[in-house]
Amino acid sequence: MELAGNIRARRTELGMTLDALAEKSRVSRAMLSDIEREAKSPTLRIVAQIASGLGCTVSQLLGEPAPQAGQDVQVLRKSQRQIMVEPQSGVERHLLSPSLVRQGIEVEWCVIPPGQSTGVYPPQPQGTRLNLTVVRGALKCKLGGNELLLEEGDSVTFAADVEYSFANAEKKPTRCVIVTDGGRKRI
Repeated sequence: MELAGNIRARRTELGMTLDALAEKSRVSRAMLSDIEREAKSPTLRIVAQIASGLGCTVSQLLGEPAPQAGQDVQVLRKSQRQIMVEPQSGVERHLLSPSLVRQGIEVEWCVIPPGQSTGVYPPQPQGTRLNLTVVRGALKCKLGGNELLLEEGDSVTFAADVEYSFANAEKKPTRCVIVTDGGRKRI
């Protein structure tokens, strides 16, 4: 599994022990060890916590392809998308913009089954902003201390340096687009 190797490689590159990553990510040392040895498959929430602890994005841990130099147009076919599915809830996250990840921008297509939630995502680094647009369905959003309902066509933008979660408020799958801007300065 590419994820396990990428987590271990990034942790090693940063000179972090499992204990140090456990403290920074709020994921137990035992769970981290199991993930790196491919003994357990992590949930999306756990991967997000690990990414936060390693100071990178979920997409980077999933091994997004490097952009090809000199290529002005990049096409990502549906069959080529990196997809992460939460085993317990069935929440799907599809990376739509692998070439932008190195610039600190992620664009994701998210499908949340009826009655399911993304779980709580950990606070992102200071300066990170997130925009979510509901394409179909409705979402109950918890953004730090704020709660709101977004219906089809509604959008919200917020500073993602707080815990946040999204729950499907419908009896059918809710689909949304999430754009995360890591706040990196771009030229």
